[in-house]
Amino acid sequence: MNFSERIIGMFVNPDKTTEDIANKPRIGEALVIMGIYAILVMLSAYIVSSHISYVYKIPGVSQSGLQNAPIISRIITLAFDLALPLILWPVITGFLHIFARLFGGKGKFFPQMMTVLGYTDVVKIITFIIFIILFTQLPYVTVEISGWNILSTISSIMTSPVCQSMYFKAGNIVIILGMIISSLMGVFAIKNGEKLTLVQSAIVIGIPLLIYVIIELVILAIILL
Repeated sequence: MNFSERIIGMFVNPDKTTEDIANKPRIGEALVIMGIYAILVMLSAYIVSSHISYVYKIPGVSQSGLQNAPIISRIITLAFDLALPLILWPVITGFLHIFARLFGGKGKFFPQMMTVLGYTDVVKIITFIIFIILFTQLPYVTVEISGWNILSTISSIMTSPVCQSMYFKAGNIVIILGMIISSLMGVFAIKNGEKLTLVQSAIVIGIPLLIYVIIELVILAIILL
């Protein structure tokens, strides 16, 4: 299969496609997918941040000393959001690879598992495109920062009209659905990459997924409330 056939195959026949990827791993293709995904994550963060303006009123600190704070904060946030997916890629792959070993997994971390699991993030590209479209409809708000209490700042952002917007909530639901679909693809990736049974692969993927979904649902519930 060529690159485009593998992309389509991940949606129409993930079992056969991940088998082909595992047998002929081309790490460059997975890097393209992960690179696009990382850029979309960064772009979504930029859109959200562009809808939130901060007013700093911190006792003992002059406004002139804080005038560059929003710019610096935005640059750091965007750099972090760009790097995070690329950092998590080998970390998550390594964790699943080690976990699969407990069930007799025989795959190779690089380039086999890195490539086949990198392909499972192709669905996240679609979900983040939807995510970004929804986020362009977010309202513009101003959040006042009156101290160095990080929890207070997070609370102010979470209770702002941006996070309470139906578009923000819908976007987070789309991301969770994308994660679930990506994980279902991951079951076949583990099955063919580590040479495990479907049940064993489901366990390897299912336990971390369950933990992730629980955490996301708790965060979403906090936002919805």
